[in-house]
Amino acid sequence: MLYDIQKIGNRIRRLRKDQGMTQAQLAMKLNISDRHLRRIEAGEKGPSIDILIEIATMLDVSLDYIIMGKQSQSDLKQQLWDLVQSLSVLVKEL
Repeated sequence: MLYDIQKIGNRIRRLRKDQGMTQAQLAMKLNISDRHLRRIEAGEKGPSIDILIEIATMLDVSLDYIIMGKQSQSDLKQQLWDLVQSLSVLVKEL
């Protein structure tokens, strides 16, 4: 697998949006300019390891996920459990 800054940027953008955060808000928390964050999210510039660690911590994901797109087993189990719970509620409503 290659270090793909385009995919990394896309994952960071999606995670940021999922948390309801603007580029300006995340950039401020990371102590970087919003222009710098825009370039990272656009895949024009690869983030430093320090920035990657901060992003992972702030967005509550693993570095594996940000860099390689791999979710941990516990994350996948939690998603499956959440789905089962949602389906159980729907079944009861029927």
